[in-house]
Amino acid sequence: MTLAGLLEKPSGDVAGSRVPSLDKDYSLAEALRVMERAGVDRAVLTEDGSPRGIMTLRDVIFKLGTVRTKRAYIGGLHASSFMSEPLVTVAPGDPLRSALEAMEKGGFTSVPVVEGGSLVGVVTRRELAGLVAEEPEASDIRVLDVMRSFIVSVSLQDRILHVRQLLASYDLSVVPVVEEGKFVGVVGVDEVAEVFLAYYNLARGEPKRLTSLKYVVAADAVRLRPPKVEPDASLAEAAYKMVESGYRAVIVVDGDRPVGFISGLEIAQAILARGGVRG
Repeated sequence: MTLAGLLEKPSGDVAGSRVPSLDKDYSLAEALRVMERAGVDRAVLTEDGSPRGIMTLRDVIFKLGTVRTKRAYIGGLHASSFMSEPLVTVAPGDPLRSALEAMEKGGFTSVPVVEGGSLVGVVTRRELAGLVAEEPEASDIRVLDVMRSFIVSVSLQDRILHVRQLLASYDLSVVPVVEEGKFVGVVGVDEVAEVFLAYYNLARGEPKRLTSLKYVVAADAVRLRPPKVEPDASLAEAAYKMVESGYRAVIVVDGDRPVGFISGLEIAQAILARGGVRG
């Protein structure tokens, strides 16, 4: 399958088709408003009409509070201050494997499809999960064999700033919340982003609130019912639950104990290791 074929595939609400393309000089507040309206967590940033980089919610929450942003009025920051570059792209005629290899090599969760300097679309983890959910071979792959194991967890009273540090330090999508030995839920990039956007009032480009972020804890942001699978479940089942929930990760639980997770990156790596999906 070529990337053009994937982008044209009738699959309902496709995340990649909704990723906006914005000038890099958009304010951070306006870029976030556009992303929110589109229902996606990223935007392709352009310069003179050509794709230049990608800004994701993950980029925003990890870069907010750095020396560069601490000294600036938050409403005056540009989207370009938070984008990742140089941009790695693929062409519409490239096979799906090209996008998978780019994701695997760079640790990306999406790759822009560009033709003649113009953005055609974006291949995201949701499109990959949708493909895997339909692939017969994925029924023979166990979640246990491709998941990322959890090596850290937090309690309900751990600070959200600590959660952010763990997400960045271990390159995680989510961190499990465990209280008195019981799995409560997860706090991930989406939940931390919601806290940060509310704190900084970024959707309106206003100054940050007076309440300090250091008093916000995991209990204020925990997702109580994330999508879950057992370790012996198939990759196809995990991919289906990711598509169905619209969440960035599926939590792998052994009984009541969280042992790992599957995200778009793990799905891409699994496909790549087994020769790709339909070319």
